[in-house]
Amino acid sequence: TVNKCDSSVCQLRLDFDNFVLSQPETTDHECQDDQFIVSGGSPIPAICGINSRAHMYVDMGLSSNNPITLTVVTSGASFSRSFSIKVTQIECNSLAKASDGCLQYFTGVSGQMFSFNYNDASGLMLSNTDYSVCVRTERNFCGIQYTACTDSVNTPAMSFSITGGTPADGSKVGTACTTDWVTTPCATNTNNPTIQDGSPGVCVDRICGMVFNSVTTNSGTANVPVTSFSKPFNIRVHTDGAEGTSSPAESSNKGFCFNFVQQPCK
Repeated sequence: TVNKCDSSVCQLRLDFDNFVLSQPETTDHECQDDQFIVSGGSPIPAICGINSRAHMYVDMGLSSNNPITLTVVTSGASFSRSFSIKVTQIECNSLAKASDGCLQYFTGVSGQMFSFNYNDASGLMLSNTDYSVCVRTERNFCGIQYTACTDSVNTPAMSFSITGGTPADGSKVGTACTTDWVTTPCATNTNNPTIQDGSPGVCVDRICGMVFNSVTTNSGTANVPVTSFSKPFNIRVHTDGAEGTSSPAESSNKGFCFNFVQQPCK
């Protein structure tokens, strides 16, 4: 249990220096044996698997003290579990404070973000998650470009694999994404804020499938950089409770890993 060290504290930052719990079950990717649960603040999805190098921001509210409880549940088969979590308390007026509603928050012109249990494309995408990943807009930058990470584990690459039935699926956008998706406001595959190459020819929000592209593509096509000029720079992640039992069945989804670079206003 973490209590505020001062009434001026608004947030906790949890840095998972080391985080190794058992994997979710392989049918619907639900955390059934092991779970890491954060309670007492805003709703945060329970996670499991390998999440070393990931982080979370937890809202502690404005009251003088609002305890946050971190719970590790372990059950099932014997497994070499370990975790080391750095806890940082952040004051309400601190420049380090994350924007409201951001479970993950990145600063700097460039960096890398990945979904929980991505584990360099060796993990499984967790079910039942809804959260936002935010990047602070740096001075004199007006857009942001996301590029799927290099995947040295899977062929074809699965550094973006959300809602796919098989690794051979292509990219889907908009209303075609009905179960799992990432939302990037007004995303295009060009440097034009609203117009892009392919169908649809205008910007989209939801992206899913096994290929990272803001237009609909067939299987076997390559991931492409996707740009958004809508501020703030937020990605919203949604996964439902079904994978293998979904209709049609989904399988082998890893989640996502993006390298991001902010784009100058020129």
